[in-house]
Amino acid sequence: VYAAQMPTPFATAALSRCAAGGPVSTATPSWRSERRKRTYALYMPYRLPSWQSAAAAATTATSTPATPLRLLIVEAYDRAGRERLTSAGCTTASDTFAALLSRICPEDHELRLSYCHPADSVHELAEVGELSRFDGVVWTGSSLTIHEDKPEVTRQIELARRCFQAAVPQYGSCWGLQISAAAAGIPCEPNPRGREHGIARGIALTRSGRRHPMFDGCLQTFDGCAAHTDHVAASWAAAPVCRPGVEAEVLASNDFTPVQGLAVRIDGGEFWSVQYHPELDLGEIARLMRMPASRSVLV
Repeated sequence: VYAAQMPTPFATAALSRCAAGGPVSTATPSWRSERRKRTYALYMPYRLPSWQSAAAAATTATSTPATPLRLLIVEAYDRAGRERLTSAGCTTASDTFAALLSRICPEDHELRLSYCHPADSVHELAEVGELSRFDGVVWTGSSLTIHEDKPEVTRQIELARRCFQAAVPQYGSCWGLQISAAAAGIPCEPNPRGREHGIARGIALTRSGRRHPMFDGCLQTFDGCAAHTDHVAASWAAAPVCRPGVEAEVLASNDFTPVQGLAVRIDGGEFWSVQYHPELDLGEIARLMRMPASRSVLV
């Protein structure tokens, strides 16, 4: 049974250059209710795709060198935001993703991670270098506000647009979804319902989401860890029209947040994203909720 709210884009077509297949779990729990079925998914760890037997994997490891899988993690927090996390005993967003990617990287690939902190300075973008050398880009959450016109935000939107132009696959959660929307000219705004914090209930795949490879094998309705105030504007979600050259599909939603999953295509590049946080476990989301300034920790 696969943990439904935890898509694994780096084991699917998003990074078809180097990875294939999808994660599965051998766990076979018995469900007492739909709610328990969905909530159980929060405890399910990411797993390495098991399309190879142990013997085949051992043979591959000894007979052929591992294929490099080069990923850029964009740490979207600014320095002050990262310091708030660590002072409260939380893991930084980039470290959370790095640990996750290490666990799910296929055995016949060698994971090579690079990091970028575009909220810190313009020099961070220059140091990224040629984006086409990466097989994919991962966007973390952030405590910034996507609709504020400030350098810490606009530098990140520009980086996402450069990734689109380089046709490098991108994936992001929470802030990552809003970055993909902003880069495509899709409006974001504060959610008039307030903050979705803790567990987002009843996330349902749309018709497009049920066909999309990011959610291949997932439950059609599930729960997920969440901590955000901003979201894609509900008016756009009700009538999703994009500017010329941009394609976007709403992949998931719930009653609180109309866009919980989004796929954007521009200039031959793709960006898959979710508004909730599949990279977090219950312990990490609990630590975030206990922070004194938790309302400004994630978006």
